[in-house]
Amino acid sequence: MKALQGMDLPGVDELRSWIGHSLCHGEHVLARSNQGTILLYQQGPRPLIVKTAMGRGVVLRARRQTLLREYAAYRRLEGVVGVPACYGMIDRRYLLLEYVAGTSYREATLDDREAWFEKLLEILHAIHARGVAHGDLKSKGNLLVTASGEPCVVDFGTAFVHRTGFHPVNNWFFRTARRMDRNAWVKHKYRGFYRDASEEDSALLDYSWIERVVRRLSGRPMDRLR
Repeated sequence: MKALQGMDLPGVDELRSWIGHSLCHGEHVLARSNQGTILLYQQGPRPLIVKTAMGRGVVLRARRQTLLREYAAYRRLEGVVGVPACYGMIDRRYLLLEYVAGTSYREATLDDREAWFEKLLEILHAIHARGVAHGDLKSKGNLLVTASGEPCVVDFGTAFVHRTGFHPVNNWFFRTARRMDRNAWVKHKYRGFYRDASEEDSALLDYSWIERVVRRLSGRPMDRLR
C-alpha cells in the first residue's frame, strides 16, 4: 500500500499491528457480516473504518477479491461528495475508509425529504459518471444520513466498475446495476408506492429483466414494493 502521506493518519506498520491485535482479541468491532469484520480505529485525530475479509481457503480468497473490487470502486470515486474517502489497502486484505458519523437511513428522520432525495440523486449521477454502479441500494443499510443531515452512500462491496472498450459482459452488468440504483432511489423516496411518483421520477424507473422475473415469481406488483 502507498504511504499515507499528508494526512493525520497512523503509519502502515502501526495500523497493521492494531488490526491484527483487534481481530485476535475481538476488540474495536463495529460490525460483522458474512463477508468479514469491520473495525473502528479511534486512536488518532481521524477515525477510520477498516474492512477485513475473513474466512479460510477458497472462501477467504473470494472475499479478498470482493474487497479488492470495492477498493477499485472507491479509487474511481475519489473526491465524489457523499461517498466516504478511501485511504488505501494494507497487504491487499485490509481496506481503509473514512468514518462518516451519522444514522442509517433505515432509522433516520428526514427534515426535508424532497431536498434530501434530490441530493442523493445528484450523488448517484456523480457515482455513475465515474463508471461505478453500487448495485445494492435497495438495502437501507447502505444509505446514511450524516450528522449534518446530508446523504452518504456506503458499502461498495457489490459495486460494478465499468471497463472501457469491448467488454460486453462487464458493460451489461454495469448498466443493469446502474438501473437498479435508480430504481432503488425511486423506491426509497416514495416508500415503495411507485404510483405516487412524479412524472419526472417515474421516468427513472427501468426494471431489468431479472427484476421483472423475480417480482412476477414472488407475486409482487410492478408499481409497489411490499
